[in-house]
Amino acid sequence: MNLSKYLCLLWVAISFTACIGDRKAVNVSEINDTGFVNQNFKGNLIHYFKEMSACENMSASDIASMYQVSQDMVVFEDISKSDRRAPNSAPICTFFIKDGESDFQWLRGSMNIQCEIGQDETAYDVAKAAGNGVEWQEAWALNKSISKSSEWIKDMGLAAVWNERKTELKIKFEGYTLSIYPLKNRMNTREVAKNRNYKEVAIAIAKAAGYIN
Repeated sequence: MNLSKYLCLLWVAISFTACIGDRKAVNVSEINDTGFVNQNFKGNLIHYFKEMSACENMSASDIASMYQVSQDMVVFEDISKSDRRAPNSAPICTFFIKDGESDFQWLRGSMNIQCEIGQDETAYDVAKAAGNGVEWQEAWALNKSISKSSEWIKDMGLAAVWNERKTELKIKFEGYTLSIYPLKNRMNTREVAKNRNYKEVAIAIAKAAGYIN
C-alpha cells in the first residue's frame, strides 16, 4: 500500500468509524493481515437486489421473543415498503420497544444494507476507503485496527466485526454489507440494569432475518 493510498484510507476510516474515545494507534501488522476473511464462506443466503427489504423474513414477534416482551410493545417498520423510502436509498428497517414512561425511554434499533460499489462507479475511492467497495479487505482491517472496542467474529459471512461502543454488528456478504444495531436506550434504567448482551442480540437478529444460520 503506497503512502497516499494509506493516508486516504486512514482519514476516511477515522471519519466513518470510531468515536474519539474508541480510537487507538494504528497497528500496521493488523492492516496487512487478511486472516479475518472467512475462507469457509459458502455463499449468500440472501442476495442483494435494488428494491430489496433488509428485514423481509423478520417480524415483530421475533423482536418480542428476543427481548421477552409482549408483541404489542414492538413497533416494526420496514422503510423499503413505506412511502418514506427515497429513490435509490439503502434498505433499512427500524425497531422500537415501547418500554418506559415516555417515548424517550423506548428501546430503539435498526438494520440496513449498503450495496457494494464497483470500481467504475462514482466515488469508488471513498466507498472503498469506507469498506463498501469491491476491494474491501484493507478498509475493514484498518477500521478494526483503530478501534479499541471492535472484535472479529469468526465464520460469519465473508467477515464480521462487532463494535461494543457503537453497539454495531457489521457482516460482509457477496455484494453488500449488513449493519445491525440492536435495540437499546441508555435512558431506560430497567433495560440498563439487565446488562444485556447486545452482541448476542445482534447475531440473533441476523439469524431471524435469514442472513446467517
